[in-house]
Amino acid sequence: MVARSVSDDTAVTIDARPNRRRQILLGMLTVAAIGLVLFGILPQFADFREALEAARSLPALWLVPLGIATAVSIGVYALQWKAPLPELSLAAAFRIANTSFMISNGIPGGGALVLPTQYAMLSDEGVDRARATAATGVTAVWNILATLLVPLMGVCFLVATGDNTLTWWLTIVGGVGGFTIVGFLLRALVRSGAVARSFGERAERMANRMLRIVKRDRPLHWGDALVSFRESTHELLSTRWIQVSIAQVGVQLSQFAVLEVALAAVQRDDATPTSFATALFAFGVSRLGTFIPISPGGLGTVDGVLAALLVSAGNSSAADALAAVLIWRTLTFLPGMALGSASFVAWRKRSAAKLGGDVPTGGPAQPMS
Repeated sequence: MVARSVSDDTAVTIDARPNRRRQILLGMLTVAAIGLVLFGILPQFADFREALEAARSLPALWLVPLGIATAVSIGVYALQWKAPLPELSLAAAFRIANTSFMISNGIPGGGALVLPTQYAMLSDEGVDRARATAATGVTAVWNILATLLVPLMGVCFLVATGDNTLTWWLTIVGGVGGFTIVGFLLRALVRSGAVARSFGERAERMANRMLRIVKRDRPLHWGDALVSFRESTHELLSTRWIQVSIAQVGVQLSQFAVLEVALAAVQRDDATPTSFATALFAFGVSRLGTFIPISPGGLGTVDGVLAALLVSAGNSSAADALAAVLIWRTLTFLPGMALGSASFVAWRKRSAAKLGGDVPTGGPAQPMS
């Protein structure tokens, strides 16, 4: 294993070896989940051959807006690191964002490898450990909040376009109320370490009451964890929370823009194409599937839910819906994987050059204390 020193005298390893047995098991589960969706679920309501034909028959003119939407989504992705760390260059933010995408979306169990790799890459850019900890923590939390916000935005658009059902209004009231509570909690946590500890300890007691049912209650140390989060993120959240929020929502909406253009392309001759509100709602709900770690980045599972929701809305044929989803997945997945792999290799070579030696390319880096 090769180690190096960073600005805060923390040693960071360059070579890391993930648990191979766990990687193989997760890989098998990923393949099984994707296979179930692609060959078991989707064929029940959509013909792959018709969908592929619809995608292949797109006029060449539509490749231009699809390419622009894809380029924007890739470029905006870097802002999630530029927002919390303005001292980063756009090129560095781009490398970190795409490498993170490649690991978390292309490697089974990659979520456990993303954080140490981000630490190592930020260290190479001269970001001290305290600011790196704050940026990674806030980016993760705000990504979850932005993912939850998009389906709520979709419901608001549905209501604004005339779909005034009681269910939608209750969803809006509940969603706005939930985000308001989260906002006040975050503000209180950032302002007071005592509040952070009290909230964490109360949440732990509630969790352990439920865990006792299955005899799994144990010390969770949530109070300490929230105090640590508060101490590391206080300055960042006090000064950059607006920029971070805009960046994270921008990442979500830029991904949706690719789907919206794909739908417009495949439904170009339809008399009643899928509405913007319906597409946004379907996209937002399907993205909630990324919280369930069945496959990296919800690959396969998110696609199946998205296609099903588009068809159930009644404004899209099964073939058109599946064609749009396949185009969306291809344009938001393959370029990110290619760019992420190139960014990772470039970073490892750059690290090797700084160390004056060869660095193995067997896996992402891990921090050491």
